[in-house]
Amino acid sequence: REDVMADEGNVKTTLDALQDTLSRLKEMAHYSQTNIEKLATLWLEVSEHKEQKQYEKMVDEVLKRQNQFQESITPLIAAYEEEISRLKAATE
Repeated sequence: REDVMADEGNVKTTLDALQDTLSRLKEMAHYSQTNIEKLATLWLEVSEHKEQKQYEKMVDEVLKRQNQFQESITPLIAAYEEEISRLKAATE
């Protein structure tokens, strides 16, 4: 069993460290999804107002980038979940 030193001086196992990272990734994915929803609403509002039309493409670009992030983080989360499952199975 490989151990990793934590900031507090506590010893964390590799599994603990992976689970901590997975938790942070899932939190980022949650906020990313929320941002996508907010950006989609914003895009609709901007596209409906003539005085904001010049920003429509910029908002659209931000929305696309947020979608790209979401698409990238999903397989990363899956990879962490698989490794955690593998490590748990190995310790049983």
